Amino acid sequence: MRSAFLLPALAFLMGCDAFQPALRYEEAARQLRFSLDRVEPRLDLAFPLEESRLSLRLEVGVDNPSDQRLRTRKVAGDLRLSSQGQSLGLGSVSFPEGADIAAKGRSVLKVDVTLNYGDLKAAWGPLSGAVLRHDPATWSLVGEARFDVVGLGFGVPFQIRKASGQ
Repeated sequence: MRSAFLLPALAFLMGCDAFQPALRYEEAARQLRFSLDRVEPRLDLAFPLEESRLSLRLEVGVDNPSDQRLRTRKVAGDLRLSSQGQSLGLGSVSFPEGADIAAKGRSVLKVDVTLNYGDLKAAWGPLSGAVLRHDPATWSLVGEARFDVVGLGFGVPFQIRKASGQ
């Protein structure tokens, strides 16, 4: 009778130990600090105007104070520009999958975003002010870093901003 009770209890305790690494990784991921380090816009005007493009190079810094090296499954967010009293959504941004985040260090995630003429036309006033005239503007990225550890998926939300033209 005792052995029938002891086996499930032993299996339960061993199962809890199996989840400890996943919990350590999740706690480490929640300690991450994100920053929007760089937004490099490049406007490529063309004729006809429908061929014009705006290219943005985004660099997101990730500080990891923990001892755990982490690898992202997905990092994505919505890019916005606030300028001239307007806040405009510029679209979704997705960083390359599988980015390494060093333990006790800083990593930089980079992505290039291209906006076509339709995007430019709708947001031309604030974009031209921020990119061409260097008017005060704020770029922001609101998103989530997704991780998958031992088959358990979880996300870490972030909201980051970068002022320009000031």
